[in-house]
Amino acid sequence: MIEKVRLSLWDVFSFFLSGFLAIAVSFILSTVYRPGSTQALVDDLERAPSALVIAAAPIVCTLLGLLIEPFANYFDRFVLNWIMWWTSRPKEKYKEEEEVLKDCILQNHLGPLAGSLANPYGFCKDYVEAKQLGTNFMVFLSRYGFYRNCSFLSFAGGIACFCLSSDREAGTLELAISYAISALFKRRAEDFYSLLAPTVYRAFLIDKLNHT
Repeated sequence: MIEKVRLSLWDVFSFFLSGFLAIAVSFILSTVYRPGSTQALVDDLERAPSALVIAAAPIVCTLLGLLIEPFANYFDRFVLNWIMWWTSRPKEKYKEEEEVLKDCILQNHLGPLAGSLANPYGFCKDYVEAKQLGTNFMVFLSRYGFYRNCSFLSFAGGIACFCLSSDREAGTLELAISYAISALFKRRAEDFYSLLAPTVYRAFLIDKLNHT
């Protein structure tokens, strides 16, 4: 029960941070390109009861993070994977470990399923979750999602700067900077994604070895 609560809290925290970052990016863009609207919003917040703002802010940030997640997912899959293809290459050390562990599982620990599954990741993941053998892979998955959202927001912010800027050279420079920042976030996200399979396989094998 404690493991499930901890995972839920981590997921909520990731969505909250994504929503907070989205609001921060929007606020910065509005301050730079539409300062009048930003001041009006600040005035409205100052007039609102402090307790209401404090109570509503985490909920708004978390819900916004939930809304951003599917857009970030599809944008990453169909746009960023194409224009930032070099960031998606898995690290060799993680890939090599994944292949070694996967071969061991395929050859020794699938019983009647041996030879039927080309990729045991889904099976092992369900096994690890059902037996609550560890939460590291869920933490990695949450961090992957968070940094993927950061990559999406960074690039979207750069596109907004390019469209809103009256100076094309400045807008192009801002877009290029946002591309670089987005690539850094995406590379970090892919690092965590590369850790998922080895972590699941290790937890699966440790449990199997403990029962032999």
